[in-house]
Amino acid sequence: MSESETLFSIAQVAIGLAGFSAIVVGFKRHESGDWRRADADRFNGMLIHSMCAAFFCVLPSILDPFAPSASALWTLASALLGLQIAVHAGLVLTLSSTDLAGRIHVGGLAAAAVLLQALNVLGVGFDHAFGPYLVGVLWHVIQAGVLFVMLTFVRAADIRDE
Repeated sequence: MSESETLFSIAQVAIGLAGFSAIVVGFKRHESGDWRRADADRFNGMLIHSMCAAFFCVLPSILDPFAPSASALWTLASALLGLQIAVHAGLVLTLSSTDLAGRIHVGGLAAAAVLLQALNVLGVGFDHAFGPYLVGVLWHVIQAGVLFVMLTFVRAADIRDE
């Protein structure tokens, strides 16, 4: 499978996860129509991660005509992805709904993803390659999936005996 085929396949999964977010809206609201702050943040995160994954799957095809080489393409794409992950993680860490475990999870995984992109940009351990970029895109897809599970998991406090 070529690099573009791989990215377009992942983009389809990301769009599918974004579609599931619409279903979550239907059954996650309380009778009053209100959301818990944490659920609203998870829903928004799931949607943002899905859309970022889809965008970064398409980005190399947009940049390709302007890149003088494959090395330059993956250098620029990794730089943009690393920057986006760093900014996104920084914002998530400031959310009031992000508890200590969430801060460790998001901070640690985001730092690893950003470091991987930086190494690819600098050519340290990687030769400005597709692989590290793919890992960064998959980070978004996995985060969207984790948030989907967290949203759909039924808490004991939400179960009523009738």
